[in-house]
Amino acid sequence: MNQQKLSGSGWSNSLTEKQRETVIANSVIVEFAAFETIVKQGVAASHILFLEEGMAKLSVSDKDRITTFKIVPGGTFIGLMCSFVKRSFDFSAVAIKPSKVRMIDRDVFEDLIRHNGDFAVEMVQMMSLATNKIVHDLIYLSHKNADGALCTIILELVRIFGIHSFQLPFTRLELADMIGYSKESVIHTLSSLQRDGIIEVSGKNIKVVDQKRLELISKHG
Repeated sequence: MNQQKLSGSGWSNSLTEKQRETVIANSVIVEFAAFETIVKQGVAASHILFLEEGMAKLSVSDKDRITTFKIVPGGTFIGLMCSFVKRSFDFSAVAIKPSKVRMIDRDVFEDLIRHNGDFAVEMVQMMSLATNKIVHDLIYLSHKNADGALCTIILELVRIFGIHSFQLPFTRLELADMIGYSKESVIHTLSSLQRDGIIEVSGKNIKVVDQKRLELISKHG
């Protein structure tokens, strides 16, 4: 279905009214259930994806390993910084909770960039900020021990979800790949944090009990 209004954090403000109408006419909104695949790595990239509502995780598969590199909240593009590299998606996106995705015709989107300089600059800035954050986060985590890295990820999830109790959007193995440590290290650290009364763990469910201590470990670990 089409939606007669472009939602999000002002990404379409630099478009003319006619250009907004063109985007609406050449896009469709698709609803996804929690944990449903939005796009699969290797599929032809015929659309630019904008997450109207919900939340998604982006990951890259390499042989038998799946590495999650970004959590995307509602009101943002899905993998925009990867969308113009080649004509197929080099990442997968999975909904973390019920989500609505606007799929915009790629050719129409590229035409907007060619003919609207302000919009083009805004897209470049958006991609640069996203890329910078990913690189910064990877470098930051690489300087942490297992405890510090895991606490940093948990705090980031608290920020993204906006609550202190949530379900981990990835497996223990994916979490291990994110922080660069073994699955056993992740399991050991989660158990230690629970034993010390900092978090509560039940399967994939996490509850942050003592955020201040979590922040201290994240900072100094």
